[in-house]
Amino acid sequence: PSLPTPSEVNDAMETQGPDTLCGDEFRLTVYLKDALTLLLENRPARPLVFLADYFSLVTQGRNPVRRAYHYLRMCPKDRTIFMDNLVSAFTMLESEGGCLTGVQYMNLVQMLVSDFPYEIVRTLCKVLGKGENAVVSFQDFLGGIKACMLFEEFLEDAEDLFYRYSFDSDSSERVMLKSDLEKLVVELADRTCPEDSQRPASREEFAR
Repeated sequence: PSLPTPSEVNDAMETQGPDTLCGDEFRLTVYLKDALTLLLENRPARPLVFLADYFSLVTQGRNPVRRAYHYLRMCPKDRTIFMDNLVSAFTMLESEGGCLTGVQYMNLVQMLVSDFPYEIVRTLCKVLGKGENAVVSFQDFLGGIKACMLFEEFLEDAEDLFYRYSFDSDSSERVMLKSDLEKLVVELADRTCPEDSQRPASREEFAR
């Protein structure tokens, strides 16, 4: 049997509640196929927790933004399957109303950066901001998600640096920390400003 597409899973979520899930053979089949496919593709360290999270999300009913967020958090971003998850997240949101709207896009961005410092959240939302009814292309979606992920990686690396230095008595450590942080900032700037020729124009080109 063929695997369910993101839009088919979206359609199966039209009716909310665990009672509906258990009493509808079609929906249950779609969910089981989808859950097992994602489990095999993403190979999570804790498969039972992965499945529990999946079906917990299902029983909450139709929420494409939350489901798209779930796709983006299924595996580390350095895994090859992450690229497929990103395309699926876009397809999930796009299938909701024929296009990805600015309000959906910004809701997803805010979920991704919810743990960031306030100033970074404000700056990112300002830079990536779209009008509520704006149509968000795949290229813009990819760029925005990539920016969120890169800032997340930067903050994690910066936190690691702070824990690496003790600052007890050696003032030279502060100089070294400053130098290391400046290198991180330069790397972040280089990675968030790719040449236009390197940016995929569509999800089809990105998938290739």
